[in-house]
Amino acid sequence: MGILLLLDIFQWFAVLIGLTSYRLVDGRFMQTRLTRVYTLIFNVITVVMLPPALLGAANFFDMDIWLPKFMWVTPYVLYAVNYVVIVQTLTSRGHRDSILMELHHLIVKFNREMGRAGKRTNSNLRRLFYIKTITMSYLCLSYVLGIFLFTDGFTAYMILSCVLINNGYSILISTTHLYFVSLWQVARGYDFVNQQLEELISTRSPLTSGYTEELRSLWLLHASLSRTAKKINRIYGRQMLASRFDYIIFTVINGYIGSIYTRNEPTPFLTKYYGGLVYCIRIMDFFMTDYICDLVTQYQSMRKDTVSEVSVMSNEVHQ
Repeated sequence: MGILLLLDIFQWFAVLIGLTSYRLVDGRFMQTRLTRVYTLIFNVITVVMLPPALLGAANFFDMDIWLPKFMWVTPYVLYAVNYVVIVQTLTSRGHRDSILMELHHLIVKFNREMGRAGKRTNSNLRRLFYIKTITMSYLCLSYVLGIFLFTDGFTAYMILSCVLINNGYSILISTTHLYFVSLWQVARGYDFVNQQLEELISTRSPLTSGYTEELRSLWLLHASLSRTAKKINRIYGRQMLASRFDYIIFTVINGYIGSIYTRNEPTPFLTKYYGGLVYCIRIMDFFMTDYICDLVTQYQSMRKDTVSEVSVMSNEVHQ
């Protein structure tokens, strides 16, 4: 399955859960009145209806006899953090959409340059994208399937609460994936610039016709990528800080509760497998978000000063 198709599917999913109102149509991001209204209404429903749903889930944990008495507060802490991060995510949608559009214009630009040069995204970046997409898809699918697998005997209200909670978790997972995809696109641009610079420097003389113009074009693209990367980190800064805190709370509390539950309850194998795999996959998913940050820094700082003209052109770009 192609990367563009996977990005298209993810964008539709992001609209469905209320994360954005932009969808990908023929390689362009578009927003319609219907998607704007749908996203707004769904966001309001989520913000208003999620607190009682999370409170009910916390009370459900509190009633379980296997949970130690001194741990009664942990479900409330976990769900309170979840809710705050979800609200912060939904209220910052406008800023994310603005950088999404800016990044898209830059992607179109370097895709055109890559096509002209006959270059493709390198295999390591493609592999990283596919693995991250698999982990994100598995987590979101697990939350959806959990509604059908573990709600026997639940009332209609409890099932609706589960739907809201699992949609909230999908928002948390999809936000970090959107951040990953944004930085992945920047890394792809840096990799192309680095390849072209290396090829230009090693195969052509500075006296060759068009050498200076090609070098200037590559450095301008590099500067645009750097500015966009800074904007992405500035816009996602508080969001990712909140998501990291939520991830730490999730890891600590769910790890502890899961270990107690499996030791004190006759747990079915399916439940153990489901919970354990979700726990491990989310750790892996967040690790790859951290990894793409390091990779962007690595690609951005790769040496490009093997000829004296590079430093001259760099100064010209920043004038």
